[in-house]
This record gives sequence, structure tokens and C-alpha cells, in this order.
Amino acid sequence: MKKFLKRFWIFLPLILAAAMYFLLPHFPWFTEYVISRGLFKIVTIPLGFITSLIPISLTELLVVLAIPLAVFLVILLIVKLKKSANKKKTALRAARGVIAVISCAAFMYMVCHGANYYRYPMEKLMGYKMEEHSPEELRDVCVILAKGAADARAELGISDSEPFSFKESIFTELSRTNSGYKELVKEYPFLFSSVLRQKPVMLSEAWSYTGIVGMYFPFFAENNVNTAQPDYEIPYTAAHENAHSRGIALENECNFLAFLSCINSEYPEFRYSGYMEALKLCSNELLSADSDLWRESRQYVTEGMMHDFYAVNQYIDDHAGEVMEVSHEVNDTFITVQGVEDGAVSYNRVTKLILAYYCEDQE
Repeated sequence: MKKFLKRFWIFLPLILAAAMYFLLPHFPWFTEYVISRGLFKIVTIPLGFITSLIPISLTELLVVLAIPLAVFLVILLIVKLKKSANKKKTALRAARGVIAVISCAAFMYMVCHGANYYRYPMEKLMGYKMEEHSPEELRDVCVILAKGAADARAELGISDSEPFSFKESIFTELSRTNSGYKELVKEYPFLFSSVLRQKPVMLSEAWSYTGIVGMYFPFFAENNVNTAQPDYEIPYTAAHENAHSRGIALENECNFLAFLSCINSEYPEFRYSGYMEALKLCSNELLSADSDLWRESRQYVTEGMMHDFYAVNQYIDDHAGEVMEVSHEVNDTFITVQGVEDGAVSYNRVTKLILAYYCEDQE
């Protein structure tokens, strides 16, 4: 028995990960209170606190070192095989090592992120009523968002002829991400996190060609932000990744928490970012539903806000290509595999939560 356990223990984490993947979707209560509010917090709170102390992106460092490290390990294996008297035994030992790493990584992923796809939906956690809303209600919300963005931009003292840009360093701006979450945690304690630092990616310009603007890396409980994107989008992106580190996996829910935390921030640049991103998503939906109502809401969008919207379009056009298309397909497939039927399109479902939020306030 001991010999059996010694040989096959490496498969145990993989078996546990597979069990979580297939069983947790059927037990949301267990997922919510035992995994997402329990095991996830136990592992990621100390891990996120430690990695937050390091100013550079460990995820980026890992990516940069991955290829030379892989080449080194392959060369090392070849050398050992040549010197080994029992090449079969050496090869099997190397294979066991690879399997052990994959097995542990699969379990770590499920604990630090994957299981959170199967917890209770955000509307249940926050007590929102998810009802169908009329185009007129959507128009009213778009007007609220446009006015909020215009007020925040005016507070920043930026003229309509200027594009939005940060007045502080990127490190200072990213350090403000938790500001809006402080109020949310008081009302929703399950959002507590120890991740203090959102990290700028040094190779952001190259990263932009993938179309990815942010990434939560569960193995380090680390939030990474692409800083090559237009400045006004960065606070919202940082807040979105921050939501992942708080145990939220679904992209539309992270978008909603990013919006909610940004508009509750003490910093006007965060409020501007939150209102603008929500306005962009809600306006697109309103345009599809009723172009006349969209034109009514459009009159509240200032010239300066339009400059910032154009800057995003230009940023995307400048980096569009086959790499971005492949990246989108990979991301879409990854999200679909988690059980999200509409894949990457799920990002846009945030509008339903935003509508529920504003309609809840009016009741």
C-alpha cells in the first residue's frame, strides 16, 4: 500500500481538481460557503498579501523566463539521460515530475479561481431583482451614467479639447484601486481581499497586440494591468482584476464590481473610468434596442468624453491583427470551458446588473 501511495500520490491533486470541476456546479451552497468564502480565502489572502509586497509583476517575470527555463530543463534532461546508466528510470522520474507539477497546478487553479465560477450569482449575493427593463429605462440609466462621467471629468479640470490623462504616476494611480472597494466590503464582507497592489506590466505595448488589458494570475493571486491602453480605462481594468482576487470569477460580475467600486471611489479619475465604461456598454445595448432613444441619451455625452471614446477605438485599431484574433478565440474557449455558455460575450452581460442596481435604488 505504501509503495502504491508513493507512486500515485501525484495524481491526487489532479483527481481532486477534476472532482471540483464536475461536482461543484451542482452544489452552489457548498461552493459559496466552503470553497469561495473558505478555502479560497485561506489560500489567497496570505498569498496575495505576500505577492503584493513585491512591486514588479511576478506573472510577467514568469512569462519572460518561461521559454529559457523550459529550454534549460530540456537540456538538463538530455544531459542526465546521456549520463544515466538506467535511461528508462531517469525518463520515468522526469515524467513523474512533470505530472506532479501539472497535477498540483490544476488543483491550485481550482482553489484559487476555477471553483468561483460555480458560486452563487452576484444578483443573489447582493439581493438584486433581475427583471426585464424597457428601452426607456435603459435610456434613463445611460443619461445618469453620461452625467456622472461629465461631472467627474469636470472635477478633474480637463478641458473638452484635451484627452484624459493621469496627473499622478501609474503606480500611485493603481494604488488607489482599493478605495472604492472599502465601502463595498462594509456591506458585502465576502468581497474582502488582502491584495493591496495592482501591478503595471512593463511589456504592455507588446501585450496590447493580444487585446488583453488585464489579467488575474491565480497562482500568485496577482492583478496585472496593461498600462498601454488609454489612461481613462486603466482604473476600471484594475478594479475588474481586483474583483477576481476577491473571489469573483464571472467576467460580467467583475465588470459590475469594477463599475460599482469605481463610482464609489474618492478619486474622480476612478469615478470617470467607471461611468465611462458602463456608459459604453449600456449605450451599445441601447443603440441595438432603440436608435431614437440612443440619440436622446447621446446629447449628454460631452466633446471631451467623445475624445476619450475615440482614443480607445484608435488604440484597438492600432493593435488589431491575427494575434488579437487568436487571443480572443483562446479567451473565449477558456471561458466557455468553465461552463459559461456565451464565452467572451459574457463580459457584456454587465448591463443587466447595472440596470438592476439603478432600478433597485429607485424602489
